[in-house]
Amino acid sequence: MDYRQTPPATRRNPFTIASLVLGICSLLTICTAILPLPLGALGILFAVLSYRKGRRMDPMAVAGLATSCLGLAFSVVIYGGVLSMMPAMLRDPEYRDMLNRYSESMYGVSYDDLFERAYGIDLNDLFPAD
Repeated sequence: MDYRQTPPATRRNPFTIASLVLGICSLLTICTAILPLPLGALGILFAVLSYRKGRRMDPMAVAGLATSCLGLAFSVVIYGGVLSMMPAMLRDPEYRDMLNRYSESMYGVSYDDLFERAYGIDLNDLFPAD
């Protein structure tokens, strides 16, 4: 006699679980600068790899796909906001002075000098003060 009340659990595709975990991690690491982009991209990749032709996508894979896409979208919005504000911030003399003081305290050289050494461009020419 078989006394089991429920059927045995079906074995899940490991890509499905990985997609969900990476999607959640991409959402949790939005405040960091680098992590959401590769985590979200890998989550999307694993969700696509978990798909089998002729079958519906597993709900965990759909959730992983959704959370990965959200993590990527939020990080792209944050990067876009920062990059769009950067020219205005570098034109502000008070901000540039604070940035130079911070750089001198950390590295012994002002930010303007570091930028000029790295790129060969004077920041005053690139972003003149308003």
